Amino acid sequence: MPRLKIVPLAPRSASEPTDGSLRRDISMRRNSGPFLLVMAVTAVGLTTASVEAFARAGGGGGGGGKISLILMLILLPLVAIYSAIVSYIVNKKHAQCTNLLEKLEQADASWNLEGIERRVKRVYFKVQEAWMQRDQSVAREFMSERLYEEHKMRTDLMRSEHRKNVLENIELRQARVVNVSDYADDSKDCLWIYIEGAMIDYIVDDQTGKRISGNSSRREWFAELWRLVRGKDGWVLDEIQQSANIFDLSRLHPFVENVRFPSGAPSTTS
Repeated sequence: MPRLKIVPLAPRSASEPTDGSLRRDISMRRNSGPFLLVMAVTAVGLTTASVEAFARAGGGGGGGGKISLILMLILLPLVAIYSAIVSYIVNKKHAQCTNLLEKLEQADASWNLEGIERRVKRVYFKVQEAWMQRDQSVAREFMSERLYEEHKMRTDLMRSEHRKNVLENIELRQARVVNVSDYADDSKDCLWIYIEGAMIDYIVDDQTGKRISGNSSRREWFAELWRLVRGKDGWVLDEIQQSANIFDLSRLHPFVENVRFPSGAPSTTS
C-alpha cells in the first residue's frame, strides 16, 4: 500500500488569503461561469433580435439593423465562445441519437437516420414555400394538423393585411437530430432537430410592392429547434421553437419506452 508523504505547511505570509477570503474567491469563480453563460446567451439574443412578428416560417426573422450590427461587433468574443459551446452540445447529442437510432431502426425502419434527414430537408423547403405563398396547402402533408391550422391563421392574417413575406436564397446549412423519444404508442413518438439556415427575409406590401421591414439584400442566419412527429406518410413538422440556445438543448433527453431490441438488450433510456 503506497504511503502518503506529509509535507509541513509553510507559514502564511501577510499577502496570502485567509480561509474566509479564499472561500469567497472560490465561490466567486464558480458563480462567474453561469454569469458569463447568461451574458453570452443574452449577447446572441440581442444580436439576433427581431422586430417583425410574422417573418419566416413560424414567425422569426424579418428584423435586424444597425443596432444588431453594433452589438455584434462589441460582443463578438462572447458570441464566439457561446457558438462553440452550442456546437459542442449539438455534436454530442447528435452522436448519442445516432447510436440510439441505429438500434431503433432494427425494429422500425422509420427511425432510419438517412431517411429522417431526407425528410427534414423536404419539410424545411416546403414549409418555407408555403409561408411565402401564404398558402399552407402547399406543405400540408409535411405538417401536423395543429401546426397547419396555426400557420394558416397567421398567413391568412398577413394576406388580409396585404403583407407578403418574401424569402430568397433559402439555405439549409445543417439539420441534426438532437433528441429521440420512442413510445410504445407510436402516436407519441417525436424527434427534435437542430436547424441552422439562412435566407434573405423581408416583408412587402402586396399592393404597392413597397418593403415594410427586413433587409432585401442581406441573408439572415438563424438557428431553431424543430419537433417532428409521426404522420400518415412519414415524419411531419409539429412545432418550431425559434430559441435554440444552450438551455433549450440541455432540456432534451432521449427516451425509449418498454421496448427490447432484436438483440434482446433492454432499451429503456431516459
